[in-house]
Amino acid sequence: MQTVPRIEPGTPAAHQRRAFVSYSGQMAGVAPALPAPRPGLLALEGGTIQEGVLRGAAVVAEGDLIFTTAATGWGEVLTDPSYAGQIVVLTHPMAGNYRIGAGELESARVHARALVVSRLVTPPEGPGWSLEELLVAGGIPVITGIDTRALTLQLRRGARRRAVIRGTDVHRQEAIAQAKATPAWESVDHVAAVATREPFSVPPSGERRGRAVLVDFGVKRSVLTALASRGFEILVLPPDAAAADVSSGEPDLVVLSPGPGDPACMERQIALVAQLATAAIAGGPPILGICLGHQLLALAAQAPTRRLAVGHHGGNHAVMEVETGRVDIGAHNHEVAVLDDPALAAGGYRISHRDLNDGIVEGLVHASGRIASVQFHPEGAPGPIDAARIFDLATTQALAGGRPAFHVTGA
Repeated sequence: MQTVPRIEPGTPAAHQRRAFVSYSGQMAGVAPALPAPRPGLLALEGGTIQEGVLRGAAVVAEGDLIFTTAATGWGEVLTDPSYAGQIVVLTHPMAGNYRIGAGELESARVHARALVVSRLVTPPEGPGWSLEELLVAGGIPVITGIDTRALTLQLRRGARRRAVIRGTDVHRQEAIAQAKATPAWESVDHVAAVATREPFSVPPSGERRGRAVLVDFGVKRSVLTALASRGFEILVLPPDAAAADVSSGEPDLVVLSPGPGDPACMERQIALVAQLATAAIAGGPPILGICLGHQLLALAAQAPTRRLAVGHHGGNHAVMEVETGRVDIGAHNHEVAVLDDPALAAGGYRISHRDLNDGIVEGLVHASGRIASVQFHPEGAPGPIDAARIFDLATTQALAGGRPAFHVTGA
């Protein structure tokens, strides 16, 4: 994955998509020319077909269809590595009515496979790029004129999700067959495609207060910003890092990043996290897990995960802090959830947060006070930052001089 603090030209781009953020963190070059709108279709593996108008890059897109309830934040959504392999449906009826700046991008390229919208509008001229320009630069299409709320209801009712977006130059049954032939989302190693291949460092914003070692499974720039703004110098390691690589970084805090894909398939990373957790419980560097990092901590404790029938994607999900009853509205982007299983308690974990929509596990705290994790995104981007205090708790723990500090209060 290419974060804005450092861009490495050698990192592979899925489907030949190119990086479009310069070393200075600015959008590189002039905005791209826009292809003419053309007839297109969205075909699902179960046989559903909707026709619309294709805009954005003139390419065929295949992927796993998911929907997000975010009303804004398209730059953040499209460049979030956790959307790798997915075609994103916007439930909000209009998209594109403001321009997107480099500061709104979560990595150096688009990771989503395509976008599905009801109505795409062009914003007034000004700084930054339009949504369609970002799509063209990222090498992915958008299909417009789709009843995205009806499509969302289909997904909620169990419609099979592999899909293809393409022109109308093929027979409908051929498009459906192409959707059926798309590799299943959970069968692909998305982390390998989005995470950094080489270690890199991010300096603190202002005075240095400590050092964090972050294992990158598809980190967002906003996570790095949240840590750097709290005084952490950050060493970012690739997902195949060993426990010795983490310890040699002499961290005050270990962070397990968000990322895409099914964590149950990540045997090497589960083994790494188990080693890091054992060390933390014994008094080693404390751990903060976010999203995929949260799931890996549970799997390392022998607790199971499962793919949700309908994933959580959006900026308006309510999560309750179990101990205090405090409710935060926050950003979610995950297809997989940790199950409420006896293995959690056996491993020393208690559930710290639950989703108020479906009750799933949204956070864990270890009895040692040395490990905490959240399924949601405390950095927002896009979405509220009600839960940003999670980073403050992690900072307190990292600077606590070995004393247990992870706890859940209404601070």
